[in-house]
Amino acid sequence: MNPIKLHPEIEAALREGKPVVALETAVLTAGLPRTPHPSPDGVESPEWRADQPVNLEAVRLMQWQVRAAGAVPAIIAVIRGELRIGVNDEELDALARDESAGKVSPSGLAAAMSHYETAGTTVAATLIGCLAPCRRTEDPLPPIRVFATGGIGGVHRGWSVYPDISADLIELARSPVCVVCAGAKSILDLPATLEALETLSVPVLGLGTSWFPQFFTAGGPGLPVGCELATPQEAADLCRTHWQTLGRREGVLLTQPVPAEAAMDAIELDALIESAEWAATAAGISGPARTPFLLETLAIQTEGRTLRANLSLLAANARAAGEVAVALADRASTGPFRPGEILPND
Repeated sequence: MNPIKLHPEIEAALREGKPVVALETAVLTAGLPRTPHPSPDGVESPEWRADQPVNLEAVRLMQWQVRAAGAVPAIIAVIRGELRIGVNDEELDALARDESAGKVSPSGLAAAMSHYETAGTTVAATLIGCLAPCRRTEDPLPPIRVFATGGIGGVHRGWSVYPDISADLIELARSPVCVVCAGAKSILDLPATLEALETLSVPVLGLGTSWFPQFFTAGGPGLPVGCELATPQEAADLCRTHWQTLGRREGVLLTQPVPAEAAMDAIELDALIESAEWAATAAGISGPARTPFLLETLAIQTEGRTLRANLSLLAANARAAGEVAVALADRASTGPFRPGEILPND
């Protein structure tokens, strides 16, 4: 059995040079509840099913947004020990409803595959999946160059006492993939996260913003991005310069703010985060369980406003990622991203 399996649609798209966007599944298994939720206000979601679990509908919404932009969505997950690059509808539905499925990061990926487990992939593990097609010993294919998520992990608050730092940052530094997100999660130490990204030579860009977005809030002065871009086409051009002209191996972090109608007040949110952090510490919750606990606590404290913001930004990021992928493919006149080209550890 080959432990890495490409869905036929994804394999064909990569072979033909079509635009592909990776989607992670930790948001499915650990990031969102498994209860129904109405269609988010202000979001184009014609296929939303209000009687189905919101975690499932959120990922289906992201798929729809990617396709609406003209790209092919590639959901990445570990299913019965296989690293899947693309899953079918039945597998996605089963994964969304499987309460025993957790999330897996790079440090646990080999163990999950060896023990035939099923799990959602974090941002870091999904980046490994993006590069998997060109690591095949037989018939290697180009990697997936664009990936949409809600927000990356980073440096947690209180890191000087308990150095909780997400593996997302390390994998970003060695995976030549454009990650489209609403910045880093609001619960993190965002100045420290930005400093870490700069140290790791990861370009941090703003799509229509000069400030680093803060997931549930738009961000503001004090946390500038490295470069503001006006269009996805500009982002694609910058990615080409970074990877091809300069021969760099780091990923590119393309951030955009949560849609304005769903954004929360920064001062209010910060106070709620402090309260949630205190509750997590008092309960002894740390490691991989801390982020889901904090997000769930915030959703309760805000009566669902953070959940609605999350759904809105997931949809917006998926659409933008699809547009970046299309722009990269449109400029690929001779297939510039060949199998094995500009990959880490070469």
